[in-house]
Amino acid sequence: MREENNPRKYPRVLIVSHNVLSRNTSMGKTLSTYFDGWDRDAIAQLYFHAEVPTNPLCENYFRYTDTDAVKSIPNRHRKGQILSAKDLRPERADARDTGSLTGIYNYGRKRSPLIYMARDGAWRLSGWKRSGVMEWIESFRPEVIFYASGDYAFSYRIVREISRRFGIPYVVCCFDDFYLYNRNEGRFLGNFRQNLYMKTVRKTMDGAARILTVNDSMAEAYGKLFGRECGVLYTAAEMTEAREPAEKSGIAYLGGLGLNREIQLTEIAEVLQSLREPEVPQTIDVYSGEKDPAILERLQACPGIRFHGSVPGEQVPGIIRKSKAVIHTESFDPQIRKRVRYSLSTKIPDSIAGGTCLLAYGPAEAASMEYLIRNDAAFTASSREELRPALLRLFTDGEAYARTVENARALARKNHDGRKICQYVRDVLTTAAEGKKV
Repeated sequence: MREENNPRKYPRVLIVSHNVLSRNTSMGKTLSTYFDGWDRDAIAQLYFHAEVPTNPLCENYFRYTDTDAVKSIPNRHRKGQILSAKDLRPERADARDTGSLTGIYNYGRKRSPLIYMARDGAWRLSGWKRSGVMEWIESFRPEVIFYASGDYAFSYRIVREISRRFGIPYVVCCFDDFYLYNRNEGRFLGNFRQNLYMKTVRKTMDGAARILTVNDSMAEAYGKLFGRECGVLYTAAEMTEAREPAEKSGIAYLGGLGLNREIQLTEIAEVLQSLREPEVPQTIDVYSGEKDPAILERLQACPGIRFHGSVPGEQVPGIIRKSKAVIHTESFDPQIRKRVRYSLSTKIPDSIAGGTCLLAYGPAEAASMEYLIRNDAAFTASSREELRPALLRLFTDGEAYARTVENARALARKNHDGRKICQYVRDVLTTAAEGKKV
């Protein structure tokens, strides 16, 4: 993206996030798009998950995981791991590197109040400050922090401590609704844990140079919650040349299968199997790195689903382009509906920019569904009853298909152009690094 004849000065940015920059995981890929073209010697990342870097846009990492945190409680000299260009694994289709800990991580994904509190407690007791991270940060000399916020309090505290220790500002980017939605509401210790968490969040937001969100509705809601204006940082997408529908076939789903998405996929597959039009495919091709045995069992039991596992990130645009349609879905479960109220799926930008058509199935009030419905950028179904006519129209009405594809591409050009988004990130971080009002 950088113009060789007009080199640009980039601030030295420290990215702090749970997930590593990558070409395949949802968060890793999203973060990568924000820093595409950044000077490599001006970018470093501190992250906390057991993953390996797969994106060569950054060659300077510090990894400190939950395992390190727990083992550092009795052993205060437990060090983190510095990763460099030689540790990059761009050929890997999956950045996760949990090994024998996979079962523990899957259990942790349940995110009960006790799991939240146990993990945060372990990090409070840990020796992360003695892990070598402070020396690593000092050698990098960052001018600003870009923090991808999460739903655990410990990373907020880490960002504030680094900011205080080195006297550098931080920008917080919110990708999900962890603040207005309490996933453990009504459970034992659920409200207690949420209140503790929000105290840490508010303190962090109060000190942020800028708060960014991923869509307009989230920016408005968080602006009211934190009493300050929030910016909108859409996810970037790679624009591709449109192709005629005749060159495409099949329907695909790409991405994670949490939040009951496998249930939605089986419902779509059942409707597809009931349709007997020659233009309508009988199966859904699912590409996902999902490891949960219960989810995989449900998919394998459905004759209308072909599960292919994970694929390298560079293959995703090709799969989208060759498919007649790709699927986005949100659960109708009452609790999950609250959970995704303000969340815009990171898969949507690639889907609407890819020159194919999107089928969106889920409750109309979910941010992703509302975004697509408002812009007429997908064939949508907000109930099981609407699914059959939506699928029939998608595969048999060529005029409606072409119009929807063009609407989607226009939306992608407006909100998800990578060059504009990278420039916005650069402007925000540069202004923050200079100590100016963002």
